[in-house]
Amino acid sequence: MESKSHKKTAKRAAAGAVAAASLLVNTAVADPAKLLRPEDNSAPDPSHVCVVDGTEHRSYVLETDRYEPYTLRERICIRMQSLPLPVRALVLLPLWGVGEVLITLLTTLWNSPVGQFLLHFLLEAALLIGLFALVWKLLFPNVPLRKIFSRKKLPWLIGGALLITAADALLGYFWEPWKVWRIVVLAVVGFVVLLLLYRRILDKLPLPERKKKKVELVVK
Repeated sequence: MESKSHKKTAKRAAAGAVAAASLLVNTAVADPAKLLRPEDNSAPDPSHVCVVDGTEHRSYVLETDRYEPYTLRERICIRMQSLPLPVRALVLLPLWGVGEVLITLLTTLWNSPVGQFLLHFLLEAALLIGLFALVWKLLFPNVPLRKIFSRKKLPWLIGGALLITAADALLGYFWEPWKVWRIVVLAVVGFVVLLLLYRRILDKLPLPERKKKKVELVVK
């Protein structure tokens, strides 16, 4: 069982690495033809003498072409173009294609109303999970987070966050007063979280020393 889980983790890590590398290549190189035919990036001599009426005038300030330093994107592109041709053709070019597909899908998803609603929906669910983790640590600071983010409990946590987010969206769509009540609920939840945080901070602060009560002992 452990070997299978390790294989699944390795596959996910490899897929994430390929996606990140493809986005990097696509962002650094605008035209895939530059991977196969790199441009000459050597800068010419920037200085020349100012010429007026066909004669050189040494009394005038020389006109100089100033070149801006390379940006990070240009540096990465030059490094990629310096690799051997088989590497650029067999590795970088396919990665550029995968990155182009991913960027096209992300752009389409972001620009469409359905995609924006879906991203907003997932962001709210992620914020709910983060809020739950924060409240958990405030209530039970000695209990590790891996207990609630375990493989058995994490699907229930994600499902609950998605369900609450969906209920919030449906209530806002079908029930007009929910927009006001939503602010009230958020204010109450925020107050509870701040109260727990304030209590946790006060627990860590040292209490002032109390004066000992003096009692007069009378001996006959």
